[in-house]
Amino acid sequence: MQQQHWATQQESGSYSGIRFLLFCYRLGGKFLILLTLVPVLWYFVCTNRRGRDASLQFLTKVHQQLGPQSPFQKTPGYRQAYQHFYSFALEALAKIDGWLGRIPADNIQQQGQVQFADLVAAGKGGVLIGSHLGNLELCRAMSAGKYNSRIHVLVFTRHAAAFNKALRQTNPQVEINLIQVDSINPVLVMQLKEWVEQNEFIVIVGDRISVTAPERAVYMPFLGTPAPFAIGPWVLASVLECPVHLLFCMRQGDVYQLTLEPVTEQVLLPRKSRQQALEAYIRHYASVLEQYALRYPLQWFNFYDFWQQPGAANNKDAQ
Repeated sequence: MQQQHWATQQESGSYSGIRFLLFCYRLGGKFLILLTLVPVLWYFVCTNRRGRDASLQFLTKVHQQLGPQSPFQKTPGYRQAYQHFYSFALEALAKIDGWLGRIPADNIQQQGQVQFADLVAAGKGGVLIGSHLGNLELCRAMSAGKYNSRIHVLVFTRHAAAFNKALRQTNPQVEINLIQVDSINPVLVMQLKEWVEQNEFIVIVGDRISVTAPERAVYMPFLGTPAPFAIGPWVLASVLECPVHLLFCMRQGDVYQLTLEPVTEQVLLPRKSRQQALEAYIRHYASVLEQYALRYPLQWFNFYDFWQQPGAANNKDAQ
């Protein structure tokens, strides 16, 4: 059976739905929404086979990969799938808090050898490659009003425009730098290059294959099985000719740990060895992503068959 591309799956929520969520949030706060979500999430786990199967597929791979160190006492089931979706709901609410300016900068703690202030001080701008692990959009809350630099988040989901509109109507003062795109075109590249030259930063995810050209992917080992990874972020970074870091923002209790993993001062894709160079960058990305996914399995938010490229079930060649 051919797998459906992640971008063609029904996006949960519409403009009116997002507005209703924001209204309820302002009326009753996070507690009321989470209380309401408990039966909704259980219903979703029991009736949405696609999402449930994707959750259990991922959690089971984590369980098998970690062996005795697994966070699960036995093979994950419905209870763990519910916990997985509940974690997703928590991060959805955290995104709202982040974009409305309700998360104090102190709640996002930076760790590792590279600090965001170091990147700003270097004056080069850059590309931050993230994933659907954790809550990378909160990097905006970390930088707002603290650094003389902006962060622009590229998103490939069609509900982004509705989300932007709803947030602006809820809080007209909010600064939204979510950029909804269907593809990377020359006009967009020129705009991104201008921002980078102004010492600003572009956030793009590297764990989902292209919306318009899903066949342009590179398979790399991930949790024991080859999975398709997008080449687009790396090609874009090479065109922008700027430093590249991996970005992770993971919840730990009531705070978030933001980590920047340096990759290179400039992505180089020589004409004669372009494919090999791409594979080297993506192999490194997949390896680091796997390490974080094993540490924070319930913060993995790719609810589809991550290891299957649509229409290419017979073309899985491990690199």
